[in-house]
Amino acid sequence: MKLRKGQAHRIIFEAVLQLGRIVLWLCLLALALLGLFAFSLSRHPLEVPHLASWLATNISGDGITVRMDKAELAWSGYHQGGGVPLELRVSGIEVRNAPGTLLVRVPQADLTLPPVDLFGGRDVLRLRAREARLSGTEAPVSIHANIWPGPGYTMARGEFFVTVGPGVLGTQVAHVPISGASFTLRTAPGAVDVSNGQVALAPLGQSAPAGRFSFSARRGDNWVGSLHATLDAVHAAQLAQYWPAPLLHLTRSWVVKHITAGTARDAAFTFGLTAPGDLSSLKLASVTGGFAGNGLTLYWLDGGMPITGLDGQFTMPDIDNIMITASAGQVGQVIMRQGSMAISGTAHKDQTGLLRVKLSGTLPDVLTVLDAPPLSLLRHAPPVLAGATGQAEGDLAATIPFKQKLHFDEVRLAVTAKLHDVALPSLLPPLGARQGEVELQTDGHELHLAATAEFAGEPASLTLAESFAGAGNETLTLNGAAGPRIWHWLGVDTATELNAPAGGTAPFVVHITGTVTGAQTALLQADLTPAALGLPVFGWRKPAGVKGSFALAADLYNGVFVAARNFAMQAPGMNVTGVQQGGGLVVSTLAIGRSRASGTLTPPRAAGGAWVAQFSGPVLDIRRPKSNAAPASGPAKPPAAPSGPAWTAQLHFIQLYLAAAPAPAAQNFSLDAAGRGSAVLSAQGQATGLDFSIVPKPAGRSALTLHSTDAGFLLRVLGDYDHMEAGKLMLTAEFGAGQPATGTATLLEARFVNAPDVTKFLQALTLYGLADAASGPGLKISRAAIPFALQYGVLTLKGARAYSSSLGFTASGTLDLANNNCDLDTTIVPLYALNALPGKIPLLGRLFSAEKGGGLLAMRAHISGPVGHAEVRINPLSALTPGFLRGIFGLGEAPAKPAP
Repeated sequence: MKLRKGQAHRIIFEAVLQLGRIVLWLCLLALALLGLFAFSLSRHPLEVPHLASWLATNISGDGITVRMDKAELAWSGYHQGGGVPLELRVSGIEVRNAPGTLLVRVPQADLTLPPVDLFGGRDVLRLRAREARLSGTEAPVSIHANIWPGPGYTMARGEFFVTVGPGVLGTQVAHVPISGASFTLRTAPGAVDVSNGQVALAPLGQSAPAGRFSFSARRGDNWVGSLHATLDAVHAAQLAQYWPAPLLHLTRSWVVKHITAGTARDAAFTFGLTAPGDLSSLKLASVTGGFAGNGLTLYWLDGGMPITGLDGQFTMPDIDNIMITASAGQVGQVIMRQGSMAISGTAHKDQTGLLRVKLSGTLPDVLTVLDAPPLSLLRHAPPVLAGATGQAEGDLAATIPFKQKLHFDEVRLAVTAKLHDVALPSLLPPLGARQGEVELQTDGHELHLAATAEFAGEPASLTLAESFAGAGNETLTLNGAAGPRIWHWLGVDTATELNAPAGGTAPFVVHITGTVTGAQTALLQADLTPAALGLPVFGWRKPAGVKGSFALAADLYNGVFVAARNFAMQAPGMNVTGVQQGGGLVVSTLAIGRSRASGTLTPPRAAGGAWVAQFSGPVLDIRRPKSNAAPASGPAKPPAAPSGPAWTAQLHFIQLYLAAAPAPAAQNFSLDAAGRGSAVLSAQGQATGLDFSIVPKPAGRSALTLHSTDAGFLLRVLGDYDHMEAGKLMLTAEFGAGQPATGTATLLEARFVNAPDVTKFLQALTLYGLADAASGPGLKISRAAIPFALQYGVLTLKGARAYSSSLGFTASGTLDLANNNCDLDTTIVPLYALNALPGKIPLLGRLFSAEKGGGLLAMRAHISGPVGHAEVRINPLSALTPGFLRGIFGLGEAPAKPAP
């Protein structure tokens, strides 16, 4: 068919018209379907197949995998108008990291979707989710979010407002109980920021802390983030419940175990975190921050004495170090002026702490700290330290490995202490040290001490080095001086029968070495040159300035004297040396004054036993020089009860000197005796012409028996009387128990060579006595019986009588031996053999003789005053008065004592 002109245009127009009709119908159909779809959405949500998986796939990325169970679409614009956005409800949402670990589970989320976004718009999407759960937590999470879509229906950025709690955040391994929390999360490609974070931890005990936090992370090759968190206050008792165990678990373990009381305040920490791009792991890269502590109790060493009342700061300058500084606190009763503990290696398996503390307090309190376990630095110190007083200040440094089972030997210590005004009142009872200044250093294995003080009133210094290893070794050196107080302690500062008063000073050095517990050796060396010493009983004196020395080596056990090894004392006129042998001292040389001897001194073999002394030699000279000093006034003091150590003695000397020249020596003297202290309890002795014994009696009394074949010689040996020759002496007496000594002395056939002239005249008045008077010098005594009592140095005579054939005497009264005075009433009977006969007549004798030993004719006399210069007053009338009249009428009484 042939087309006519203009026909093609009409065909094309008709085709387009028909196509437009088709398109219009299609649009109407689409609008109808859309309206029907909108109507259906307005009635109930409509599940859109495959939409959930499509959305999950588009949202996943950056190591995050999202899974959605179902997606439903709803729209209320059919009734409200076309501007109403679509609502997308997604359920069963799970978010996992690359290894598949569940991070978040959201039961349901509602997404508000502006319709324009279906056509590539960029309007904000709004998300609401409730009852979400973070992995392993029991705290509900509510989320309100604004999401800005990117190309291809991806998320360009998001802003999430999150509310959490109440419940427990974290896993079973790491969790924190909270009352509630909220924060704002903003995300963008390669960036995450958390701001306005607030958390209220659940109340536990006395704690209900509140905190704030923020977080920021950026992605390069890996994710790098920073978390900053603050907390207002937590009590130490609840710290373990609030601090998640995996978070710095080694540091947490130490803090929880060793900080047991007090409050941590104003905690602020910044944690640096890193993670790979797929978030398959999370690593703590850095930590900084800290908290303030008030009233903390810190156990710096397991089992040790804690630091209490600690105010300070806990800081972490980095992940590997912790610094605890203290401004106040105390250890026991010792004040801590400054303290710190640096803990290193917190990011590693093993940690080490370095403790530094400055302490001050009283010496007893500081010693309590040093002696407390596990330090026990004074476990071997002498008990005398228990009474020490003074002030102390010190520095304690300890390097402590943080191990589960830490042995004290693994702790490295450095203790330096200075002690001021130290007093040891019982260093050597009753002697003490005062005004001491001590410097002490120890590392827990060795102790070094240097001290200066005033010991027993004299300057002294002390050094000590002690090892704590094994039994421990120690070296102690004491430099001091013996002065008045030590002389008094030794009992040699006042004159006695044995010694003269010691004077001056004697510098000495004591050096002790050995084990801390067990055996030790002591060496004492003293310079006696500045001291004045004397043993008058041995006739020896050393003035000050004359050279002298003393040395003693001794064995100790636990600081207590056991035995002397050897000793020596040397000075002009003095040489004593000895050694220890067989459990005793062997005195090889004993030369004191004129005495020369050797022997042994053996200590008791058991507690309460007796010392045993055995000495012999050519001369024992214990004579005392005659003194011109005035006699002491007043009665002598009663003797003290026996006290002191028990002893036995065996002495054998060729010569024994008891009195000053010209008194002769007793020959071949021997003695076996036993006693206690200065008291002789039993004895058996003898010398040429002499023997005596002392035997114990009941009730603490003792009996003395003495026999001498030459009483005149014995009196000259004793230095008591030089004017008697020959004579046999028998003496018996009882003494002791604080009672007077009583007894009787009997003298036979003695001659007094310097008898008073009046007695010689009376003896020659008759031819009967003329022969005796002319027989030789002095007065001969055939027999004398002298009953006596002795107490407190006063000798009382009770009817003492002496007579020969030509003359007789009687005497009664007192002799004050301490003051050398006498007060005696005497009767002198001339022609005694005949004059005394009437007094011996039975029954009638008392008529002729008023006193035993008297006679028909007798002369009364009174003797008083100092012995040797006594005043003798005679009553001449008494010679003419018969005995019975002298007794009845008192005509023959001695003259009355003159009034004072």
